[in-house]
This record gives sequence, C-alpha cells and structure tokens, in this order.
Amino acid sequence: MIAFPKFIEKFLSKFDGHTQELLRGVSVAFVLKVLGAGFAFGLNVVLARLLGAEGSGIFFLAFTIVLVLATIGRVGMENALVRFIAANIASEQPGKVLGVYQKAMLYSLVVSTILSALLYMLAPWLSQTIFAKPELTQLLSIMAMAIVPLALLTLHANALQGLKKIAFSISVSSVFVPLLACLLIVLFVPKYGIDAAALSYLLATTLTLLIGRKFWKSAVSPFRVNTAEFNRHVLLASSMPLFGIAMMNLVIMWSPMLLLGVWESSENVGIYSAASRTAMLTSFVLIAVNSIAAPKFAALYQQGNMLALGSLARKSAKIMVMLASPALLLFILIPESIMSIFGDQFKEGSTILMILAIGQFVNVSTGSVGYLLMMTGNERLMRNNLIFISILGIVLSLYLIPKYGILGAAIASALALSGQNLIAMILVRIKLNILTLPWVG
Repeated sequence: MIAFPKFIEKFLSKFDGHTQELLRGVSVAFVLKVLGAGFAFGLNVVLARLLGAEGSGIFFLAFTIVLVLATIGRVGMENALVRFIAANIASEQPGKVLGVYQKAMLYSLVVSTILSALLYMLAPWLSQTIFAKPELTQLLSIMAMAIVPLALLTLHANALQGLKKIAFSISVSSVFVPLLACLLIVLFVPKYGIDAAALSYLLATTLTLLIGRKFWKSAVSPFRVNTAEFNRHVLLASSMPLFGIAMMNLVIMWSPMLLLGVWESSENVGIYSAASRTAMLTSFVLIAVNSIAAPKFAALYQQGNMLALGSLARKSAKIMVMLASPALLLFILIPESIMSIFGDQFKEGSTILMILAIGQFVNVSTGSVGYLLMMTGNERLMRNNLIFISILGIVLSLYLIPKYGILGAAIASALALSGQNLIAMILVRIKLNILTLPWVG
C-alpha cells in the first residue's frame, strides 16, 4: 500500500475500495508515465536535432518496422498475460500465474527470433525495392536484433501489470528504454552517426529486458508453489483474437507512416514522425490509467460485479479526460512553437500535430473501451472492429497520401483512430450495458 499525505488519504477515503485502488495506482502510474513520456519526447528531440529531418525520418522508419515485427513476435500474449495473471491471482492460483508466464515467453521467443532473422536477411531488399532508400539497409540490419528484447520486455511489463506491480510495469514498458537510449545516443551519435543510434536502441532494449526479468522474479518470489501449469489451449484461444487485435492496431497506427516511407521523402517521414509521437502525449494518460484499470476489469468481471465494473470504467474515463485536456489545448493553440523544438525544419508539421492530437483526444475521451472488451471475453468483437477500421485506414491512406502527402497521412490516421474507439464504445454498451462517456453517471 502506497503511503500518501494525510490530506490525500482523507480525500481518497470518500471513495469505494475499487475507486481508491484506481486513484492510488493512477497517481503512481501518471508520475511514471509523465517521466516516460518526457524521456520519449526528449529522445525524439535529440534524434531530430542530431540527425535532422532526413536522418530522423530514416531512423524512425526503421524503428517502425522493428516495432511492427516485435508486436507480431508477441503473438497476442500481452493482453492475455494481463487477463489470466490478474484472474488467477484473484482466484488464488499462483501455479497458473507461473504457467501462463512461461508459455507466453516461450512462444514469443520462438516467433520473435524467426522474425529478427528474416528482417536481417531481407533488409537490403526492403530498403532498395520497397522504400527506395538504400541508406536504410544498414540501420535495419542492426535494429533487427532489437526485435527479440523489445517483444520480451513488453511481455514482462504486461505480466507485472497483471500482478498489479504498476511501478515496475510502467518502468519497464515506458521509462527505461527511452532514458537509456537517449543517454547512449547523446554520447555516441555525434561521433559515430546514425548507426550508433540503432546500436544505442538495441542496447537499451536488452538492458531493459534484463531489468524486467529481475522485477518479475522478485515479484513472484513469495509464491509457494512447485508447479507451473496453464492450459495452452486456453491461452491460445484467448491470445489469437488478441493477436488479431494487436495486428489491426498496428495497421491503424503505423500504416500511414510506412506508406509515407514508400511515397514520400525521408524528410517528410521525419516531420510526420515528430508530429505523431508528440500527439501521442495526449493519450499517454490512457496507457497510465489502463495499466491500473485492465487487471481490475478482469478481476471484477471474473467476480461478476458488473455494477462496480461500469462505475470504474466511467470514473477512469473522467480521470483521463481531465489529465489529457491540457496537452490537447497546447497542441491546438501553439503547435508551431511545439514543433519548432525539433528544429526549424519541423515547423511545417504544426497542422499535422493539431489533426493527430484531436484524433488522440477522441481515443482518450471514449474511455478504456478496448480493454473492457478484451478483459471480459469479448476479444473477437474488438478484433472484428479493428479489422474493419484497419481496412478503412488503409483505403484512406492509399487515397489521401499520394494526393496530400503528410497532411493526408494525418487525416487518415485521425479518422481511423477516432472511428475505432467510437465503435468500441458502442460495442461495450451493447455487450456489457456500460456507457463509458465520462460525463454520464
């Protein structure tokens, strides 16, 4: 239990136990997410300043490819880990907690290793034939090796989230990688160039994986069980729809960026990437709240407490809107000043930032609708929603990017993201009879 000052404890005492846990966890998660978002933003600025729009565009194009493959390498295990670890902790079955962890890590290790090897071999072809950017080859070859640690560190963060070790979880998922990468890049990129940025990222992900593994072993050390058992059919039955969800989320989030890499210059890719990653600061509160709410959703649904589940969903949405509003206002009122932090080349991305920030704010204001569906056994509904939206997003990107460039990419991304969450909100209302709008209830 976290010790807060007396006046905060008095304030928290006015709420029910579930809300108190949410508020306590969110306060810690929010502080860590602010740190993580600050380090990530700092990393983007450092790369933009050291490499310029063209160099940072090449780096983030390679990074996006690695991120996509690492997500595939997790084979949908991340949300399954949160769900089953939280549910089995609630039902006091630590053996199953250890079992689901071991199986998820093994499956991901095998798949992500295969993908790493494939990217390394295909790097020249992708760089020259698909993206027409030969300078991408060496960067992809180096960053291919980051796929395995990136996939596994994310799974460790999710496993810790399922145990409600929120500080450890967010530190692994959001804080250590950008912090370590930023420090290493500042030290080595000025002397050794863009390849040093790729090596710095590889080292940062590897060190973070080792830290995450240590956190996990510490968290489960009190378990007094000798067996680690979990039905793999149950895990795969849940993870496969969740894998589809993760893949569709990737398409929605990163297809505009990848298609920009095909049709636009590295400089425009760099400007879009800077605006996109800045706009994501609007929704980092969603990640912070979800890190607390997701295991609570799974546990409450397991217990059949739908009244508390609905109340918690609405209260979490109110918290998210309150925390995200200041960032949205800044991005709308002074976008050019914010983009100028990256350098004068990036000022033309101010309109892009405004459009993407609005899309992210719709994402936040609808609440944790995706997690509500995934943590309550409705993974397939969420997957089907995302299939529809990803197709829509690709169609919009294919039409808008050749015609309007980075502006078209921003519009396609914002429309897809908004549509995804509005539809999910309707599905939550139909299936769970819960309305997540923050101003309702």
